[in-house]
Amino acid sequence: MKIALSYWKRYDLVFKHFSSKRVFKKILGFAKKLGEPFTKKSNRGPKFKINPYEYAAYTVFEIIAHNGHYRDMESDSELYVNKHLDHSTFGKNFQKIPYMYFLNMLEETGRLLENLLGKVKILIADSTGTHSHVYHDCDVMLKKTRRKKRYKTHALVSSHPNAKAIYIRTGIGSNLRISDSEGAKRMIGKDSVENCLFIADRGYDFEKVYKECHNKNIKANIKPQKYESNRSPKRKNAIKQYSENLYKGGRGVVESIFGGLSNKGLLNTKLRKDENINKHSLISMFRHNLYTLLRLQVGLSQLICLINRQTHKDSKV
Repeated sequence: MKIALSYWKRYDLVFKHFSSKRVFKKILGFAKKLGEPFTKKSNRGPKFKINPYEYAAYTVFEIIAHNGHYRDMESDSELYVNKHLDHSTFGKNFQKIPYMYFLNMLEETGRLLENLLGKVKILIADSTGTHSHVYHDCDVMLKKTRRKKRYKTHALVSSHPNAKAIYIRTGIGSNLRISDSEGAKRMIGKDSVENCLFIADRGYDFEKVYKECHNKNIKANIKPQKYESNRSPKRKNAIKQYSENLYKGGRGVVESIFGGLSNKGLLNTKLRKDENINKHSLISMFRHNLYTLLRLQVGLSQLICLINRQTHKDSKV
């Protein structure tokens, strides 16, 4: 009897076992663990209809499930929090929730996935554009014009080929002022990861990335650009050991994450403030981790049931 479950069988089990309300409760559990994202400044004025962490959890749920706007959140609020909440409160409270709150939520799911899958051996970095409807004045070829502001979603990804699983360890939501290489340096520097293989494209081929990898005893396998520098000793040593096969084997992994977020419409937002758009990037990445976690948990429980059934049959024989 074959007891291993394929990727798509485990993925399908998520939707069979987790209704929208159960997914919301999972998110609520993460938010409750993180605590209150904001507090009431004074005793004056009306009280919160629900706890601040419930506002955070419900906003995250509506974004990842429906990419919902504030008015959509108002119409569905009674289904999930048992109270009718005005759409204006979501905008005000989302502004109050700090950027680090959503980053902590993302990294918490990353830690849980690491506990399930084991220590990371392959680390991959990449970024993608986050599309907004915000315009700004700029000069292009000495002519004044208006263009949409561009934002980026940076991700540091753990790949576990044997388990057919990938998850985001940490991320950054930013504008274009943070380059790919600077984003990788910051993410690797703050993460606890070490002693693994790091794969990235040409956008990360800079001395500061190699230096950060060296500090964590990480082997950098970055596709090199066509330039030479006498001030990049660590880059030179890494290029000598560069493997195209390793690069091709791991590079497409991150694209599947961003492709899923793009298909869901989460890389396109109608939010207008820079800080809120950056929070939206973190929430989008949290969605990938959440559904990966649910898929693994359901697959594990289903696998245990299959093993118990097989053991029971063998004992009868």
